Amino acid sequence: MRSIDKTLLEQMHISDVEIERRKEILRLSDDDLTDLANLHPLINRHIDTIVEEFYARQTEIDEINLLIGDSETLQRLRSAQRQYVLDIFAGPYDADYVNSRLRIGLVHKRIGVEPKLFLAAMCTLKEILFRILDENLDAADETQRFKSILDKLLHFDITLVFDTYIDTLLNEVHIARSRMEQYARNLEEKTKELAAYAEKDALTGLYNQRGMAAALHREILLTERRQSRLCVIYCDIDDFKKINDNYGHHKGDEVLVAVAGLLHDCMRQSDICCRAGGDEFCCILPDCDERGARMMSQRVENAFTSRYPDFSLSTGVAEFSGQHSTTAGELVRAADEMMYRNKQQRKQPSSLDQADVDTAASDTNSDTSAEAHQSSNQPD
Repeated sequence: MRSIDKTLLEQMHISDVEIERRKEILRLSDDDLTDLANLHPLINRHIDTIVEEFYARQTEIDEINLLIGDSETLQRLRSAQRQYVLDIFAGPYDADYVNSRLRIGLVHKRIGVEPKLFLAAMCTLKEILFRILDENLDAADETQRFKSILDKLLHFDITLVFDTYIDTLLNEVHIARSRMEQYARNLEEKTKELAAYAEKDALTGLYNQRGMAAALHREILLTERRQSRLCVIYCDIDDFKKINDNYGHHKGDEVLVAVAGLLHDCMRQSDICCRAGGDEFCCILPDCDERGARMMSQRVENAFTSRYPDFSLSTGVAEFSGQHSTTAGELVRAADEMMYRNKQQRKQPSSLDQADVDTAASDTNSDTSAEAHQSSNQPD
């Protein structure tokens, strides 16, 4: 439930039992409060004098003048003070009375009345009320008793007002702490995002060279520790410059993003896919031997050719067995060199195709020689 759906009593967890306990601590009995309420007619007769003198003395304080500000506000305060004083002698001193005192504390805190100013105001009010009692009650013992009851009730009010001050301050601290914690969480998330951006390629979402180097270095150390195997697949889009030149850079970007998607689809969840730069990609395969890596690289090539029949992709595989030391750079270079050899082999015709080319060339040369021979033997 929201705080605005609760009374101040409910927000501050002040129950009827708590109210009675506070009265008991101050030694305020029901009989005392009933007797005090009998003075209501007397106070009502002098209420204008009480309020007038109270604000005459209050407005002598510069800080109070600044808080009041104008005559309209002063008039509203006079009316509120009048009701406050009458309520002191009206009773009953129940939950409604307590809630009204809490409201007074909340208002004073919101408008910026410092505790020292509130206490000074209560001291002034008590002096005025004591003087009214001294001037209008005959029996000295009775007057002293009423002063004691009134003093206790004013302390009862002050404790409620200060509880509101304290509760408001605690809420402000809680809100400030919550905002600070939220700010810290947001900052941490932003830091993580920036760190991720620093290691991720903006176009494909794969690790960039920096992220690839860190990931590969980490996997090499793990492979050495576990004495397992680690493979790297290096990929390159064949004649990528021609794609950009013939179809435009938007098509080139589309192909790069497609390759990134194919790598994700063809690799295992534990594999790490990276964009090494330009049209080159690198996949880090923990716990994988060369045979398995070649199968996956072939799967990637087939998937790419199936999607882009007019384009092709070259791959190379390098394996690290964990038996000897290596570096990330050495492993990537080995895979890159293998990819380059595969690319060159693809560009060269096969042995059967080369034989056909040689035979055709030989036949052409023979035909040319025969024609030349016949021409030389023709009569003039």
